[in-house]
Amino acid sequence: MDILQSPERLDVGEQLRARYALINAAQVSPSQWTGLMHQPVVPERFRYQPELFPVLVEIQALGRDDREVVWTRDRVSEQEYDVPFVLALFDAEVEGSAVVAHLVRRMAVRRPDGAEDALRFYDPFVFRHLRWLLGVEQMDSLLGPITAWHWREPDGTWQRHARGSDHASLRPLRLTSPQWSTLLRVADINQSLRELLRVDPTRANEPGVAQELDSLLAEASDVSGLVDHQDRRLYALQAIRYHRHIHQHPALRDRLREVRSSAMTFVTACADFDDSWMCRLAKEVEQIQAS
Repeated sequence: MDILQSPERLDVGEQLRARYALINAAQVSPSQWTGLMHQPVVPERFRYQPELFPVLVEIQALGRDDREVVWTRDRVSEQEYDVPFVLALFDAEVEGSAVVAHLVRRMAVRRPDGAEDALRFYDPFVFRHLRWLLGVEQMDSLLGPITAWHWREPDGTWQRHARGSDHASLRPLRLTSPQWSTLLRVADINQSLRELLRVDPTRANEPGVAQELDSLLAEASDVSGLVDHQDRRLYALQAIRYHRHIHQHPALRDRLREVRSSAMTFVTACADFDDSWMCRLAKEVEQIQAS
């Protein structure tokens, strides 16, 4: 799989020059966007639930005052309600109807269990992970006629991902089984990152930490048999913060065994393990591995 280049930080000038914007119609009041010229972006399967999906606005077709309204509402919504008004900005050389048609095609997916669903790749909390999850050709297929996609990171900075090829990819987006598994863990990855940011900001901002959390969440489920989402996140955070193989310590192995044989959760089983105790376990694991 080809490796994607690091995203480019988007300067304010380029942000203002973006041609299109996806407005977060599912989470902001209709009064905030119905006055703007817009097109719904709704997969056919969900045609009776348009309120769940964004709308497309051609920013550069708006007058100066309306453009200012968009940026003001975006700033206020983010600062006061912690909800983005603008989900994404992007550039494309095709008309809005063609952009909508492409977005709808890419959103309509069939999950491994056969269920039809919507791939909400336009959510910035999803898109940021697609860049390490998908290969270059897959990302180009995802973007199609879109030449550059702009999204906002949790720290508020805008980033830019440029399409790898000069030509729009007509290939369908095909996801592997492991990629699907990761997509279904994205909510837990994001929640784990938020929890890690609260207790260890430096570790949370290290490159590759999301991939590590994904691997640990999968291990918590597939190897250690944890079914509760909070249990899986605790397992992943313990390994990230203290030691990658901390769950090989006899004390934690006993707790995991207890969880599997009873109705107890892993969170409850570890309730008496404070930070100093976990650091002690990590040191003991180091000694066990060194012996």
